[in-house]
Amino acid sequence: MSKLPQELVDRIIDQVHDRKSLKACCLVCSQWSVRSRKHLFARVEFADVEDLQRWCARIHPGPSGLSSLVEDLSLSECIPPVFIPSWLDLYDFSDAAPHLQSFSGLRVLKIWRWRMSTDRVSLKLHSFGSSLENVTHLVLRDVSVHPLTLAMFVSHFPRLDDLSLFGIHPVMFDGTDDLHRRLRADIVQTHPGGKLSVAHRPTDRSQKGVFEAITLLEPRFQKIVLTDIDYDEWRDYWPLVEACGGSLEELKILVGTMGE
Repeated sequence: MSKLPQELVDRIIDQVHDRKSLKACCLVCSQWSVRSRKHLFARVEFADVEDLQRWCARIHPGPSGLSSLVEDLSLSECIPPVFIPSWLDLYDFSDAAPHLQSFSGLRVLKIWRWRMSTDRVSLKLHSFGSSLENVTHLVLRDVSVHPLTLAMFVSHFPRLDDLSLFGIHPVMFDGTDDLHRRLRADIVQTHPGGKLSVAHRPTDRSQKGVFEAITLLEPRFQKIVLTDIDYDEWRDYWPLVEACGGSLEELKILVGTMGE
């Protein structure tokens, strides 16, 4: 086994796709272990707070540990979307901060079913620290959020080139204009580019506010894909299209629930 070049060993392990086989490869020898663990820990999902706490209990944080191998992180909710708080709403992530900040290789972040209150968003961003700086693909699904809070959150991903918004449910504050001004001040100057995918209908003014808020980021998207759009509602997205200026190369609008 030791006579095989490391490049060939790596190519062999790259063809292994099931976790059971990858775990077995880890036990063959040290020459196989590094590449096998790279694939084993490339994708991680925390479906509840217990998942995250188990990770924290078993994996030692640090810039060169297993956490640095995570490229695709999902923060999801295992129960169907109902009007009750999820674990993402209630858990502030401060206890897990050393582990979250160790995801130095993170490239894809997926968040499902989160009611993004402004104060908790700031806490969670702080808990992740610099590990968000290399994220290129952000997926938000069934998220309830104020438009300006969404813009503030997205602005903390300086290398974002693929933004997917599926079922964004805008909520409006009962607070004062001071809060709105503070939120605008918290938006980091950024220019997300690449691809924007949206799958929901702007049924009221608050929905349109989501896209008006994204224009504050001065986006430079090269491709915009709008799915599940009513015939007359494509105009509601047009300010976002215009905000991209000369960077936009492709615009795709799929009309109707099935995209016909």
